[in-house]
Amino acid sequence: MGLMLVFVMTILGLALFNVARLDARLKLDSQTSVQALEIAEAGLERGLHLFYLEFTCGPLVTSPITAANCANPPANPNYITDNKLARISLATACPASLLPDGATGFKQLVLNQTFAGGTYTVCIRPDPDAPTNQLKAQLRSRGVLTAITGTAAHIVQINATAIVTANKPHAPFAIGGPTGGAFRGGARIAGSLQFVKCPGAGCVAANFSGNSGIQNNYNGLNAGLHDRIPWKYADNTTVNTLGAVLKVKEGEIQVTANSACVGGPESGGGSCGNTPPQDTLSGVYSSGTWSGSQGRCSPAQGGLNGATTTNSRCNVWTSAQGAYPPGEPAAIPLLSDSTIIDGVGYRCFFNPPGSTCPNSTDPVPGGTNFPEYFYTSAWRIDASRGDAGCDINVTGTAADCTTVLTALQTAATPDFGAGPVLALPIKTAACTRQGATDATSCTLQIAAGQLVGFIDGVPIRPDLEPINVYLKRLGTAPAATPTFMTSPVNAVTDNNMYYQGKVIIVADNPAGTPAFEIDTGLLSDTTVNQAWAGCGAGGYPCGYPYPANHFLGMLTTGDIKLGAGGARNILATFFAANTALTGKFYVTGATGTVQVAGLVSAQQFDFTTAGTVPQLYQAPWNLGLVPGAAGPAAGSFVSIVSSKWDHI
Repeated sequence: MGLMLVFVMTILGLALFNVARLDARLKLDSQTSVQALEIAEAGLERGLHLFYLEFTCGPLVTSPITAANCANPPANPNYITDNKLARISLATACPASLLPDGATGFKQLVLNQTFAGGTYTVCIRPDPDAPTNQLKAQLRSRGVLTAITGTAAHIVQINATAIVTANKPHAPFAIGGPTGGAFRGGARIAGSLQFVKCPGAGCVAANFSGNSGIQNNYNGLNAGLHDRIPWKYADNTTVNTLGAVLKVKEGEIQVTANSACVGGPESGGGSCGNTPPQDTLSGVYSSGTWSGSQGRCSPAQGGLNGATTTNSRCNVWTSAQGAYPPGEPAAIPLLSDSTIIDGVGYRCFFNPPGSTCPNSTDPVPGGTNFPEYFYTSAWRIDASRGDAGCDINVTGTAADCTTVLTALQTAATPDFGAGPVLALPIKTAACTRQGATDATSCTLQIAAGQLVGFIDGVPIRPDLEPINVYLKRLGTAPAATPTFMTSPVNAVTDNNMYYQGKVIIVADNPAGTPAFEIDTGLLSDTTVNQAWAGCGAGGYPCGYPYPANHFLGMLTTGDIKLGAGGARNILATFFAANTALTGKFYVTGATGTVQVAGLVSAQQFDFTTAGTVPQLYQAPWNLGLVPGAAGPAAGSFVSIVSSKWDHI
């Protein structure tokens, strides 16, 4: 009996040993498989990065990919017709190992790249749903890893779209105004600044006085703004530098205070955000002059070599200096400039009725082009062109627009005689103009602390472009009265106006008149990964409220005013420009710090009556949809958005 027990225990022990060994092998197999999938994902990241470089590195699509060239985008990159992506030939067919499903059209991009103990191979083809659109591509990656248990392989695929805005790299704050100074008064700029116009001998482009200057990181940014914008890269590492560059085409830059600087030092005290790592500017390119009691920025005064000098006022990487680049804009953008949106060209971004678009060249040669983008598809709040010019549908007459425009001047809620109306109904013809399936589904709220339009039940157009809203200033409006004043949710408990979804407002104003007055905070909704915004599958930057899920653009031919009041936070894209060069972005009477995140392009910045020094922070990956000086095809800011991840 004892021997039998020993025999049984031995057999059981052997069985348990075999089970343990099998379990270990299964675990190892599982780990190997997961690692192979991660290697395949790394291949996709490599492909997306190469796709990004295609649109950012110039000035020609044959130029070497260097830091300097990648600050000067190519004019008309087209990997489909060039049969090259980021200088890599696409003449080799994709290996058969990546095509188990029989997919066609893929070309080899990267072959057997060593990574994390394995290798990945990446292939690319035009998006099958848009085979001639150079802004779209489909990437496929195969990750392979060999272990003692065998070889594991995974194939993954993703669609990529290059969102090409009209903003040059390094110019989220673009200024160009008349003689007398484009930049008046002090401000803290976190991000890049570009001066393109300051005519006349002795013109002062900017005077950086007390507590003002340019910094290269998010130091000091309010948490409520910080958490709304993509402040981490896709790999979850923190954005420690904004790539801030100062470009001056003409004019004098003055630094006149100990607490002012053009790029903070790498370490030490000061007010220009000089907490390491990396706070000196990424580049300074100036064809102007330097002056002021602290303006020690010219070569004769120590220069802009922050890495080797004790000059704490002017700091830049030594390899990124020089004259204003010849390929950069020679004039500030106008609303009438051409633009490219989703691969479609428009000769004019905005051209009001009764005028002729000044541009005769198609922005996408040989592609799809239209005369005008904004007004053609906008909801029109215009009382000057009769009933047909007004898209508000309470009585269906021009009087509806007069009521709305009169209320917007004072931040009131429109009242048509039966009490305030929050959701303004839109006429059916205007509803279908922006792509609605249900012609009765369109509404717009633009008061009582909320700014949102709805089409077919969602706050965005069906083509995923922002809802366009056109405001025509009342001819009877007093000179100092704004066309649209923001309103709070509650002036005591919540002095903010919130926007949901994506909206662009163009205020058609005479030069020199206030189009927008922002006396409240102005913030996006906080929701993320919105399916209606194309973010249903999540991913980066859909994990942030702005700009992938919610976006607001406020554009005008008049001025943009940040009015009197206490501290407030603002997140939006602002654009003020006209042919008289007087489009102004200004702050007046603020008793607390005003922080603006996003993008600002104007012909003048005026902070002389701001009360406190305002702070402007660029929001990276800004899907601005605003026109560029030479149109986006001439070189633009690019964001790569990925979708449709598949495991083949």
